[in-house]
Amino acid sequence: MPLVSTSIPNLLNGVSQQPPPLRQLTQGETQTNALSSVIDGLIKRPPTEHIAKVLNTSLTNAAIHVINRGVDQQHVLIITSDNVTANVYVFDLAGNQLTVTNVGATQIAYLVCPNPAQDLKFLTVADFTFIVNTTKTVAQSTATFPGTLQATKKQEFSDLPTNASVGQIFEVVGDDSNAFDNFYVKALSADTYEETAKPGERYAFDSLTMPMKITPAFSSAYISSTNPNGTYFTLDFNTFSNRGVGDLTSAPFPSFVGKKISNIFFYKNRLGFLSDENVIMSAAGDFFRFWPETVTTILADAPIDVSVSHTKVSLLKHAISFNDSLTLFSDSTQFTIDNRGNLTPQTISIIPSTEFENDSSVAPVGAGNFLYFISKKGDYSSVREYYIQSDTVITDALEVTAHVPKYLPKNVVKMSASSNEDILVCLSSESRTKLYVYKWYSDGKQKLQSSWSTWELASGSSILDIQIIENTLYMVVSRSDGVYLESIDLQYLDDTDLGFNVRADRKFTQTGTYNSGTNTTTWTLPYQYTGDVIAVKSGSWPTRKGVDITTTRPTNTTVAATGDYSAHPVILGIPYTMTYEFSEQHVREKDGKQSVQSGRLQLRTMRLNYEDTGFFKITVTPEARQTYEYEFAGVVLNQASSTIEDVILSDGTFRFPVQSKNDRVAIKIVSDSYLPVAVQNAEWEGFYNIRSQRI
Repeated sequence: MPLVSTSIPNLLNGVSQQPPPLRQLTQGETQTNALSSVIDGLIKRPPTEHIAKVLNTSLTNAAIHVINRGVDQQHVLIITSDNVTANVYVFDLAGNQLTVTNVGATQIAYLVCPNPAQDLKFLTVADFTFIVNTTKTVAQSTATFPGTLQATKKQEFSDLPTNASVGQIFEVVGDDSNAFDNFYVKALSADTYEETAKPGERYAFDSLTMPMKITPAFSSAYISSTNPNGTYFTLDFNTFSNRGVGDLTSAPFPSFVGKKISNIFFYKNRLGFLSDENVIMSAAGDFFRFWPETVTTILADAPIDVSVSHTKVSLLKHAISFNDSLTLFSDSTQFTIDNRGNLTPQTISIIPSTEFENDSSVAPVGAGNFLYFISKKGDYSSVREYYIQSDTVITDALEVTAHVPKYLPKNVVKMSASSNEDILVCLSSESRTKLYVYKWYSDGKQKLQSSWSTWELASGSSILDIQIIENTLYMVVSRSDGVYLESIDLQYLDDTDLGFNVRADRKFTQTGTYNSGTNTTTWTLPYQYTGDVIAVKSGSWPTRKGVDITTTRPTNTTVAATGDYSAHPVILGIPYTMTYEFSEQHVREKDGKQSVQSGRLQLRTMRLNYEDTGFFKITVTPEARQTYEYEFAGVVLNQASSTIEDVILSDGTFRFPVQSKNDRVAIKIVSDSYLPVAVQNAEWEGFYNIRSQRI
């Protein structure tokens, strides 16, 4: 048997559910709590950091929206409803609750719905955060336009009297064969007129059925140590303009009246609503005007109200501004608003662009040149990457879950993406302890990385919402004792003066209290937890920084250690485990692109190349035999920096035995330590025997 070897150039392409012979060398069987980084290799994912406990009771359903008005102007809006009443909460990103005023019975009545997470839609434009209840039908106000229409109609504007009484209203009929030519004028003086509306007809919305708004304000009455600017929020109905010209023929109510608004968007300085198959946009620069200013001509800045034309019923659910166009989503079709130059009622054109099934309960998200949306596949979901080729004006949506068709579960409720980090995070109601993470890297038009993996929180966690702001993933998490705001720094920066990032979930820093009578240092958790909690000396310690302290758990909210550790802060958190399982290894030819299925491959050893790593272990489980473990603890013999009781982060190669047939062994990288692990690549050697000669 000849001894052969091959290398795995990196471990950056996550999980594949294809048969092992068809997988890429860089794909694995499983990947949990690991991040595929083109810079650092396969690393243990960054930890969650505790920010604050925001509610003292747990939640199972809530509408959550991050109000992002710029740096230091970011807040979390939470609305709960049980279809009888509703509650409104606003917190800053430090977890401090801010006052919400004007929360009266009429405001609450609009927010009441059976499923707030799905029924309420949000849009933040400047200081306005619009709230749409998709279960409410928009109604007309019963009020009618005041005044009395004069019995005498005028054929032309020049026929109007020069001695009219102020306030008299006349109808100018124009061409009698076309009612759309008719308009109405009101006398401002004996011979001066302005265009007006026909008296006696309804001309306004029922404001209590129109979208609401929540806006920030400032008052010294609310200034405190946690709110130095005195910020508070006001919940109220918007003041939408009334119809001031024409009649119900020449200026009818917008098409959303008498129907439900399915979503809200902002595009080219216009506020827009989706309702059934219609797209309705406000006047340009005037978000609250959905009526024309004149019916005698169509102005370029006039409101827009158009429907999509298609052979299928296309109820519009989402509108996403993308690639200098507006992409509309129905359940099975994607439309593009094609407007060359300015967006006006005369130039707008909506054309079908692609025909892909779309899970309309999940809002698509954009990242760079791509737009991601969800499609249902029975008990699973798929993610498509929608793009437009600018040079050919071709639109397409590639399935980025094609190699993991049974990985992302059904009922995805939220996606969030970051073009800074080239990452997409998905949350499913089927398993709210998990995040499904897609990491990619493109070099021009060539995608060099396409990695799917899972990040998992401790049991008892229920992730309600996720949102990436710049390089930080914020999470609203419900547990049995309340609701928490937590974050993950996607850049995993080193902890201050420590030289690495401590891998422990719900991480926070605290100085302990020492009791000399019992010789015990105690730290108090800002949350309840009954499992193991680690305590690590922070970078403030002069010696042995980064070393973990042996602790006990006196109660579910305290951590204790024998000795005096109160001189400096320590970092505390909950341990979590990273796992990466290698794919079944094969002899390959044609530059590693094709597996050789004939012959026998007996794996002998494997090597991992690592950098800045403190701990990991390898588990080798041959079929029908016990599991063998091989630990790397950072200490390397004959290395000057390998001193006892210090944290050692090493670079090098770790070799371990396998001694099993290639298709009868499971090989995993496991790390349950708070220390970082970064694996760059791997290689194996084994004995290969084949009866025939390859030609």
